[in-house]
Amino acid sequence: MEVNESLDRLLPEAAMHPSSLHRAMRYSILAGGKRIRPVMCILVSEASGGVGRDFAVRAGCAIECVHTASLILDDLPSMDDAELRRGRKTTHREFSEATAILASIGLLNLGYAIITQSQDTDPEVKVQALDVLCEAVGSKGMIAGQEIDLHERHGFSEVSPIENLNWLKTGALFVASAQIGALAAGLNPSSVDAVKDFAKHVGLAFQTADDLIDHSGDIDAIGKDVGQDEGVPTLVSLSGDDAARLSCEENLALAHDTLRKTDLDSAGLLALVDSIFGSKI
Repeated sequence: MEVNESLDRLLPEAAMHPSSLHRAMRYSILAGGKRIRPVMCILVSEASGGVGRDFAVRAGCAIECVHTASLILDDLPSMDDAELRRGRKTTHREFSEATAILASIGLLNLGYAIITQSQDTDPEVKVQALDVLCEAVGSKGMIAGQEIDLHERHGFSEVSPIENLNWLKTGALFVASAQIGALAAGLNPSSVDAVKDFAKHVGLAFQTADDLIDHSGDIDAIGKDVGQDEGVPTLVSLSGDDAARLSCEENLALAHDTLRKTDLDSAGLLALVDSIFGSKI
């Protein structure tokens, strides 16, 4: 897979000193995964004929570095205290908690460097892409969602704050992935808005489906801990399985409708959605 091959080249070699840090970084990001976010970034660039695709591949790798950094933190004892991720031991259990934290910081900064060090890319595009990614994972995006998840979620009794939490934890990075792909391709503002809206609905559907899996999934089939949200308000616990599935399906329908209204070649993006959700809900 192109993203995996690119990541392998961009990551520090495992033997590079300090090897424990670099082995932890490689262990975490090369463990597998569907690479949904980088693939979305690439497919958005391809939807307009492939303009800027090389930068979209690099930016997709940067996004995957940032996403994996967040997973390492999410799994820590102070957060979810997870044992499994992508079918094997979480980073802090394979190495140590301290090394896991440092590996997360290493991946986060590597992601930013991958974008800034891109050759033959308009400097303005690189700055815009970096700005989009930083905002998506910052205190107005993903890490805000994690803070709310840890310290406020237990008090939620309505669906609306759960949906906002899902947007912060998952939707923001999905949208950033699509937006950066659109920037790479030089799409016009209306097309950029369309792919952002598409990614927003896909991200919300993805998080809802993830909650359903956590509620009733098979740990051996999905390769990570289940039951992490037991006793915690989710769309599933507040609305029930059927309503959560309906919400997921409604977001997917909106995602499809958004793309169909554009002049983009959306076949690849729609195929990605089908591959993600074919057996997820």
